[in-house]
Amino acid sequence: MLDRITAPEIKKTGKVSYIEPEIRTLSNGMKVLGFNIGSQEVIQLEFNFYSGSKYQDKSLIAGYVSKMIGEASSNYSPGEIMDKIDYYGSFLQSGSDRDMSHITLFTIQKQLKHVLPVFAEALSNPTFPERELSIHLKNGKQNYKVENEKVGYRCRQLFTELLFKNHAYGKLADEAAYDEVEAGMLIDFHRRMYSASNGLIVVAGKFDDSLYSQLEKEFGDIPIGENKRSSQKVITSKAEKVYEQKLGAIQSGIRIGKVLDLEYGSDEFFKLQILNTVLGGYFGSRLMSNIREDKGYTYGIGSAIASLEDAVFFFLSTEVGADVTKEALKEVYFELDRLRHELVSEEELGMVKNYMLGSMLKSSDGPFSMADKYKSVYFNGEDLSFYDHYISMINNVTSEELLVIAKKYFDPKEMLEVVVGKK
Repeated sequence: MLDRITAPEIKKTGKVSYIEPEIRTLSNGMKVLGFNIGSQEVIQLEFNFYSGSKYQDKSLIAGYVSKMIGEASSNYSPGEIMDKIDYYGSFLQSGSDRDMSHITLFTIQKQLKHVLPVFAEALSNPTFPERELSIHLKNGKQNYKVENEKVGYRCRQLFTELLFKNHAYGKLADEAAYDEVEAGMLIDFHRRMYSASNGLIVVAGKFDDSLYSQLEKEFGDIPIGENKRSSQKVITSKAEKVYEQKLGAIQSGIRIGKVLDLEYGSDEFFKLQILNTVLGGYFGSRLMSNIREDKGYTYGIGSAIASLEDAVFFFLSTEVGADVTKEALKEVYFELDRLRHELVSEEELGMVKNYMLGSMLKSSDGPFSMADKYKSVYFNGEDLSFYDHYISMINNVTSEELLVIAKKYFDPKEMLEVVVGKK
């Protein structure tokens, strides 16, 4: 009989077992990372290309290429590809960020012979029909106009432009950009960037060895092309305070942060992740406890240490009532200053450590999660020892070490502050 009176023993997490992929290579040199670890016959087949927005010559191109793959191809008219894939209970997802683009097929083993040829046609020979492109652009422009009236969205855009002022990351689309996109630009970008040398296949789920021969058959003739991956490290951002008025706003959007001069996966990187969790990285953080729970200035506030290929940066963001903007800013800087002058208590640090370790365990559940954990370090030049190092750092970091990190990286005088709304 289960003992429902005695609480289970709390055990310290010392290691999380992550799985190395099986690595294959297609005849055109394209790598395949295979995570054959599922219990359900569901497969996630993801193509990753170094073709994010930093590689585009004009705004929006990278995003609309990935968005419209599956729309039509040389052999399929608009709508046919999705209809065929949907018929076999499969579906496509796509997306593009600053560094990479991702095209993903979700299917099951027994349907591979039906959907892989269609997916290969969609990926290798897409067309970007004028009518469908114009609809996407019209909808995108309208959505931009609506979003740009929101203080949170506008604050995020302005913050990004200023934080990465001298880098491709900071070149964002404006309303006029939607009128400048042409199908030929998408065709050219796809031809240059979606090549075997510039991509990587990641497959996760339950499958048999025949999958690899099917991948070779359908994708082994993707043009080899060139590896377009490049890196230009972001220069540390300028510290300044920027205010943009939004007439009639009942809230103010706030973003504060800086580019960090540290290496992904270094000791200081891990310590800063832990310190950020104390500050604003979870629901029980200091920012949430103070500015939401105690003061009631906002519904939500948080902070993060974000990693891109060319930059690691810190930011915190929130939207507060327009009438309490000054007070909210004062409390944000109070919390930053407190971390720089007071030791985090053992009780609070212990709670944060347990939260972070629990989150790592939760995020490693299942084949898709395992693949995501591996990709996140692989694309940053690390291997799975990254997580062993991270867990060790969480378990062993001291409040004294965090105080040193806070003094080094959380100086308010070095921060970019952006407020949109009513200050």
